[in-house]
Amino acid sequence: MNENIEQAIRMKKQTTEITMTKQDTHKIQEALDLLNEAAHEQKDDIGEMLKGKYDALKEIVQGLETEAGETAKHGAEWLGDMKESATEQVKETAQHIDQKVHEDPWKTLGLPILGAFVVGYLLGRKD
Repeated sequence: MNENIEQAIRMKKQTTEITMTKQDTHKIQEALDLLNEAAHEQKDDIGEMLKGKYDALKEIVQGLETEAGETAKHGAEWLGDMKESATEQVKETAQHIDQKVHEDPWKTLGLPILGAFVVGYLLGRKD
């Protein structure tokens, strides 16, 4: 009879252990489900946040591209204007020199020749 009581006690313990294990398994599964649901919500939140950041960055880059294009266009126009202005000034200077040479060729050519002679004389002297 002792043996039967001991066997009954062991069966009761095993049944209790199995019941606790099923309850624990159910609780663990519930916890895993809650974690999985929270992860999916966070995933959606992170995805939306990244999409918003990407859209903002995309707008900034597009704005910079537009601004850079406009700046380059203005720079090209400015360089074109400077080229035209420089070309015009060179032409005016050339016309002015041509006019002076035709008005008084000896004065125009004589002064540089005289200057060259003086420089040559000074450099050629031996002290």
